Amino acid sequence: MIGNRHAKTALLQASALAALLSGAAHAQTSEPSARAGLDTIVVTARKVEENLQDVPISVTALGGEQLKESQITDISQIAGRVPSFTYQSQDTMESEIFIRGVGSVRLNGATADASVGTFIDEIYIGRRGSATPPVFDLERLEVLRGPQGTLFGKNVVGGALSLVTAKPKFEFGGSGYVSYGNYNTIHASGHITGPVTENIAIRLALYQNRHDGYAENIVRNEELEDLESYAARLSLLWNLNDNMTLNLSADASTDEGGGPSRHSVDNPFVPGFGPVTPNLISQDPRTNESPYEQYARKETAGFTARFEWDMGPVTATYLGAFRKGDADGRWTQAGAGSPPSLTDSTLTRIERHTGITQEIRFASEQDQRLRWLAGLYYLDDNTRRQSRNFATSFLPGGAGSTRDILDGDNEFFQVGVSKNYAAFGEVAYDITDDLTVTAGGRYTIDKKTWDVQAVEYSLGPAGMDNILSTAPLLGPYEVSTNNKWSEFTPKVTVDWSFGDGKIAYLSAAKGFKGGGWQGAAGNKIGAETAYQPETAWTYEAGLKTDLLDNRVRFNIAAFYTDFKDLQVELLDDVNLTLVVANAADATIKGVEAEFQAKPHDYVTFFASGSYLDAEYKNYIDPLRGIDYSGNQIQRTPEYQFNVGANFEMPVSGSLNLVGNADYGYQAKMFYGPDNTNLEPGYGLLDLRAGIAAADGSWSLQFYGRNMTDKLYRVSVIPFAGDEFSAFGTPRTYGVKFASSF
Repeated sequence: MIGNRHAKTALLQASALAALLSGAAHAQTSEPSARAGLDTIVVTARKVEENLQDVPISVTALGGEQLKESQITDISQIAGRVPSFTYQSQDTMESEIFIRGVGSVRLNGATADASVGTFIDEIYIGRRGSATPPVFDLERLEVLRGPQGTLFGKNVVGGALSLVTAKPKFEFGGSGYVSYGNYNTIHASGHITGPVTENIAIRLALYQNRHDGYAENIVRNEELEDLESYAARLSLLWNLNDNMTLNLSADASTDEGGGPSRHSVDNPFVPGFGPVTPNLISQDPRTNESPYEQYARKETAGFTARFEWDMGPVTATYLGAFRKGDADGRWTQAGAGSPPSLTDSTLTRIERHTGITQEIRFASEQDQRLRWLAGLYYLDDNTRRQSRNFATSFLPGGAGSTRDILDGDNEFFQVGVSKNYAAFGEVAYDITDDLTVTAGGRYTIDKKTWDVQAVEYSLGPAGMDNILSTAPLLGPYEVSTNNKWSEFTPKVTVDWSFGDGKIAYLSAAKGFKGGGWQGAAGNKIGAETAYQPETAWTYEAGLKTDLLDNRVRFNIAAFYTDFKDLQVELLDDVNLTLVVANAADATIKGVEAEFQAKPHDYVTFFASGSYLDAEYKNYIDPLRGIDYSGNQIQRTPEYQFNVGANFEMPVSGSLNLVGNADYGYQAKMFYGPDNTNLEPGYGLLDLRAGIAAADGSWSLQFYGRNMTDKLYRVSVIPFAGDEFSAFGTPRTYGVKFASSF
């Protein structure tokens, strides 16, 4: 793993020092900005800087200050703040992001694509877990809902998370914060920026987050769900001349902890009790009883170069990047040994990922009646994935028995290479000063090669070496295969501006997600058979308005998505493995709304929500022949909402009272397409309160997340009458000091 204890300690000290010193250096802070009306939010959802209210796309933007105030360090923490957005997690390598009912449960296969793309400074991150760094020192985070591709280099079918890092400035300055909370949480981050020469500026950002475990393995007396995370980013801005700029950035991060915890609870949808739940040592959901070591470790690193050349009527942009991620982890599915579990299935996974991005695009001047953007894109993703499933059972029997099915040790070695080529572009034309038509398209070629070796190991004692793992394997195999898919995905938008910050729009867009192969097929035929791409048409109507002298903002969108060949993950309970199949078509209809109001200069209210009617159609389970047509799409609550308020009230000429309340709720959702195992609806309450300098130079706040200590789950594996469950973060609280100069 990256670094050592001395390096980590130095990074923590540097982060804290940046936070503490910046307050003392604030003597030359400029006057605070005017308070009248809501803030203007600038986004680059269409690759140019625009007011969020002028963009005919469903997009939610969280600013850098908002992210820092809320101490958002991971994508999972924005789930309650964005309409139609849900997040669950199997482990650190398999985050499950869904937007509008569109998402991927796991990326077991080395050639699998995510339905929702993650981009850092426009660079696509091919693996959500192993290659995704922590969230820190951002200018903003944009969540785009619906298919993206005519402007983004990489095609995505469900939506995009666009993380925009903060850039160097030619004015010397910095900021930082340090906080301490329960579970011995120490969280610190800071940055410093300024000029090196007349034409070169740099920015250094440091990050540290550590806490004790939220769960404990009471058999091994080890912490689980603890974290020790460190990251750094160095950025350079070079104005080569009046028309050319070069941006360079390099970042690295390392995470380490005991890994996720599983605890069994009774499956209420199966009569009686399963074998595990009633026989556990402890019924505390924050405990784990596995006899094996569990862990989660991850390293990421990347380098990005961005060159812009303003040639007058045309601006050329080049993007080149290299990203890598290394991760390894081990966790047990039952969270308990055998017995009481019928089998103690322990998964060990190693993933090595590299991605190389090359993109060039040209854009016309944006103040013309006819505007356009066109580009070429290339992505080379290489993923090496090794997964080993070690299982033991206390049941009696020899070869071919139930014990033999539940026993075993098997390993999969995968090498997946994905090459993505694309040409994309968009043209906008102002029919009148207020009416604009935009048309674009993307032609994608996906070339993928895949090599896999499946190996069985004997577990039998002397004289019984024939006892091999029959689940998930029906015999060892080796497969080497390749395939190519291509698709044209168009988009058309009509938008009408009927005042400053007020637009109405209609759009139609097609999304595309590439095919691939099973990550752990039960036999050679299954390994050789590719699942095919999925496509979706999304039709949307939206309205964005700023009202009452910019003191009220209301945005609403209604959409309809029609899916073809939807890729669905199924549990093959015969071979005890997961299978991705083009099992269904689906339709998703929904409404999303976002509201902000500033009735007083010192108080801002906000609310957002979504209602989704998401169901499978023409869906016959290919493994069991069961008809799931009409069922609700997995991982998709019917409705969710978020409400809250911010306040900043003067208590003296130099001191303000500040605070925030944020409550997010999501309705029940089903974990699988069978609509059996579910998570009941739940809400989470976050609070902050404290004091701050009127000029913004420092603040001291108390914070709390999940203040009601709501117990909720982020993953469920149903098995033999039990639900092997992973639980969300418990109540956390602490105090935070922040300053800037």
